[in-house]
Amino acid sequence: MNTFYKSIIAALLFTVLTGTESLAQDMLFSLEDCISYALENSTTMGRAGNQVESQSSYLEQAKAERGPNLMMSGSESLSSRTSYMATNPGDGWERENSSYLDIGLSSSLTLYNGAKLKNAVQQGKTNLLAAETDIQTQEELISLEVLSAYIYVLYYKEQVKNSESQMEVTEKQLEQANARREAGILSPSDFLNMKSQYASDKASLIASQSDLRIGLVSLMQLMNMPASSAFDIVDPDIESLLFQKTETDASMVYNVALGLQPGLKTAELDLESAELDIILAKADALPALSLTGGINSWYSSTQTGISLGEQISRQINPNLGLTLSIPIYQRKKVKNNIKQAEIQYENYQYNLVDIKNDLRKAIEQACTDAMTTQSLFDSNSEQLEAEQESYRLAEEMFAQGLVNSVDYLTSKNNLTAAENKLTQSKYNMVLQNRIVNYYLGDPIKL
Repeated sequence: MNTFYKSIIAALLFTVLTGTESLAQDMLFSLEDCISYALENSTTMGRAGNQVESQSSYLEQAKAERGPNLMMSGSESLSSRTSYMATNPGDGWERENSSYLDIGLSSSLTLYNGAKLKNAVQQGKTNLLAAETDIQTQEELISLEVLSAYIYVLYYKEQVKNSESQMEVTEKQLEQANARREAGILSPSDFLNMKSQYASDKASLIASQSDLRIGLVSLMQLMNMPASSAFDIVDPDIESLLFQKTETDASMVYNVALGLQPGLKTAELDLESAELDIILAKADALPALSLTGGINSWYSSTQTGISLGEQISRQINPNLGLTLSIPIYQRKKVKNNIKQAEIQYENYQYNLVDIKNDLRKAIEQACTDAMTTQSLFDSNSEQLEAEQESYRLAEEMFAQGLVNSVDYLTSKNNLTAAENKLTQSKYNMVLQNRIVNYYLGDPIKL
């Protein structure tokens, strides 16, 4: 029995531990996972999807307008009248009640209305394509925001590692300093300086850990994910990205981006739709020709001796006709509608120019930032090498008592600052290179 119970308990523990491990793994997100989650839970993407459905509905309606309609109508009326019956003397006045029933089917088909139906369908297709293109624009904007937040978390994680490493070194040095103080080799002031440095490094570690937590929460909020302490991100091979060269010729990048940016395509489609609005407004000044037809029948209670069914079936009257409508004066409605459409078209032209200018400026800034971050990374790398050598010498001299703690700690803090500057410039360079590559059409990934 004991063996049996032990087997059950072991199985339950295995299940719990396996489930916990699986949950932890499920909360480890790559950049692609973060982007996918953000897109799935984005209200912006939901609205963009609804816009596509809306434009699809408008297009379906515009196509249906080209066909005939079919209407069924029916009316019933009751009447009562008083008449004088003079057939026989003394008849006098009598009231006569009667009822009437009229039913029918009617249909109309537009034959010509200034090509409004054709152009409305074309505009519906254009608007639908613009809505679909806007979805891609929103996807890319959200992906870039997630990329930026993701890289900042990577930066904070490395800062935590740097702070932990610095504090470990200081802790060992503090232990050595304490031993030297007890042996009478180190002065109390130098020991206190080392103790103060340890406290400063500990505070830096706490600040770095706080920045990391805030960065993770910001990323989760951007993804519309409830904050969770189990959430973490995958650490990609950043070092390999540092050696990937990025194009920094803004003119070349801009020329490539002109054919790729979905936002630019959406603006061009909006301009095309606005041009069709002008054509549709002008069509209201042209004649319209429609084919009409129908069939109706009626019943009257005054036709005595003939039943309802017989009257309806024998009094069927078909009709067929053409209706021509020629606008003559519409209180300047058509003229002003055309003017408004032309103004809107001009505004969309300005909008297209603004989008191109904004794109050019963004690319110029991105290429400039890419070159700047590359230069900073190179100079910070050189500075770190120099500070490492300086610190190595200061450490040896401090151990031999040739320099005091102030000079030694100054060299150590200079090294820490150089490490932090290099870390920051490294992740800034990766981010700016990814942004430039995005304009060149590369997928947003690490």
